[in-house]
Amino acid sequence: MKKLCLAMLAMVASCLVLNAAPGELLVSPKAPTAANPIVLKYTPTAAQQWMHNEDVYIYVCVEMDQNGEWVKEKAEWSKCNLPNYKWTKNSDGSLSYTISNVKSYFNLTDAELPHVSGLFVILKNDKYQTADKYIAIRSSNELAKQFNGTVKFRVQVPIGTKKVYVAGTFGKEGDPLYWKHADAKLELKKVDNNHFEGELTNVPADLEYLYVWGPDTDQAEFRLGHRPLGARTQVNDIVEYWGDMTLNVSVPRGTQEVYVAGNFSNWTFISMMDAGNNTWTYHIPPTALDGKGVIEYKYYNKDQKAAAERGGAIRKVKFEGFTTQYDEVKAW
Repeated sequence: MKKLCLAMLAMVASCLVLNAAPGELLVSPKAPTAANPIVLKYTPTAAQQWMHNEDVYIYVCVEMDQNGEWVKEKAEWSKCNLPNYKWTKNSDGSLSYTISNVKSYFNLTDAELPHVSGLFVILKNDKYQTADKYIAIRSSNELAKQFNGTVKFRVQVPIGTKKVYVAGTFGKEGDPLYWKHADAKLELKKVDNNHFEGELTNVPADLEYLYVWGPDTDQAEFRLGHRPLGARTQVNDIVEYWGDMTLNVSVPRGTQEVYVAGNFSNWTFISMMDAGNNTWTYHIPPTALDGKGVIEYKYYNKDQKAAAERGGAIRKVKFEGFTTQYDEVKAW
């Protein structure tokens, strides 16, 4: 009987996928609960030809209490390329995968099960992956809340942040607000030194979004994948890092400590992190320079001016978020 039910769900999902846009993740039933068998269907985009030519696996995590966080992963990222995590390739070019029982699949307790509010899904193999896809899971004993397009955003950000905006899939690709950075209509108001909030209207229920602090593409939060709204009317998020720039320096063998000082630290000494193999790193927060201008800095092997790298010249590089500046100190 169980196999018959799963087969019927697969047939329904197969019908739904005919109207699906490439890149869209469909689910059957449309509003699943944690008690339903869940059939997933995905149609690859034109840029995802690897899905036709190679095996595709699922990386999936649970969301609890609509908090937007990934918990209870089914398997570690490096360990989910096993046959039981493989998507089935269908004759119409789509892929399908079935979760027959949420509780047993994720090894949840009876106490945890009522708190399940969503699933995060990535299609992957060792070389490729999609952005994360979100599936809302409604409570098994109540109807899904009506969504009217009004959402209150509240976010905690690094201290020093001057402005915060929401950017995401507002409208369709090509529309003025679609992934528009720093649009005044999507700006949040400052509450205190590290909190911003605001209420936005006409928000799509399936919005995928990120927080940004400026108009450039690299002036965004550092995060793996987009945030899924999942028809929530209120979110409380945390931005741990903006798109910082990493200084990576190789130094003479035997160096015990490395410091950097620059205009981003008011020329005070900052201890760098030992990354191994005579390499040290430091992440420059964009709030230190407002994401503009030139970074000026020097390396030191002690926290004193006399311990500067040999040569004496101040290094200069233009700030670009989400990048790494590779340097070498040949002698102290």
